[in-house]
Amino acid sequence: MARMDSNNFEFILYLYNEFVSKHRSTGKEARMYWHILDKYIEVGLSKKSQTAEKKYAQKLVAIIREAVGEWNTHLLILKGEEGEKEYKENMKSYIERLYRLGHDEQSVMELVIKKLKLNYGNDN
Repeated sequence: MARMDSNNFEFILYLYNEFVSKHRSTGKEARMYWHILDKYIEVGLSKKSQTAEKKYAQKLVAIIREAVGEWNTHLLILKGEEGEKEYKENMKSYIERLYRLGHDEQSVMELVIKKLKLNYGNDN
């Protein structure tokens, strides 16, 4: 498997994280990063040696597409090192916020699972 710290992965993560960040902050300009990532898959990851990078980028585009189609882009989380920090900091507050909004334990569990499946898939 290709190393996650290669330049290709860094650029893929940059584009995805910029999409998520821009969507959170303004909602504008976010689709530009999605479009660039999609085109990068087509043009910039065409070599056989880039199969792992291409598959990873395609997975991220599929996550974005699903989130946009279901109006769940607010559930997207950052990937890579940025994502790990954010995940640790925000998941606890996300669960607490759901309880404050009146969700019961079952509902909170379902919403957390939905968020995790959207971001990480269901690779069972």
